[in-house]
Amino acid sequence: MSDHEREHNLSEPARYSGAAPDRSREQEVAGPDGEAMGRFREILLHTGDLDWVDKTLDGLSHKMLWRNDETGASIALVRFKKGSGIPSRHSHASNQFMFCLQGRYTYVPTGLTLTQGSFYWNPKGSLHGPTHADADTVLLEVYDGPHYPTQPDWYSSEDDAR
Repeated sequence: MSDHEREHNLSEPARYSGAAPDRSREQEVAGPDGEAMGRFREILLHTGDLDWVDKTLDGLSHKMLWRNDETGASIALVRFKKGSGIPSRHSHASNQFMFCLQGRYTYVPTGLTLTQGSFYWNPKGSLHGPTHADADTVLLEVYDGPHYPTQPDWYSSEDDAR
């Protein structure tokens, strides 16, 4: 790739956050409403180089890889320590997709259990949970829009519900 091509090979302006956008943001530009937007390049992350960030729900942490700040769509690694889980039944404001990388994670009412290699889809608006991590569990979690219609009571920080 020529220097000229590399210089001009940037994304359209967007509002993205998370480890990948934070490391690949090449330019800050003003959006139509005056808010800061970025232009980005492709990037490769090694997730082992990222720190786990604890959420306000005990035993839950995440590594936010990518988020579209306009739509709420996101991709993250989430980790549940053994014995933790989501304490109550709830639904999401978008589709939730999870791929189990390690561990054992159970949806208590149905007995549905994610183990290494399992793919889970919870359609928008479908009630599910509570959940329980039967072992330390790491999930790749994808939302195609905002996470919750309202902030769940198990989070004391609204950032945790994003």
